[in-house]
Amino acid sequence: MIGETTGGGAHAGLRYPISSHFEAFIPNMRAINPTSKTNWEGVGVQPDVPVAQADALEIAYQRALVEAKA
Repeated sequence: MIGETTGGGAHAGLRYPISSHFEAFIPNMRAINPTSKTNWEGVGVQPDVPVAQADALEIAYQRALVEAKA
């Protein structure tokens, strides 16, 4: 992955209506890394190549060109 650390949302869930103008998001699943037995909730996933978001596409493109030539 190339870019910035992700937002850290690892718990999937559903929205439940409370009233006509209000709802609650209730997590009902949890993603687990099979190797570490942890997840990235609240901490995010660290990129393999940390770069600013604005530069990520260009860096990824340049790296892909180098890989294609190899």
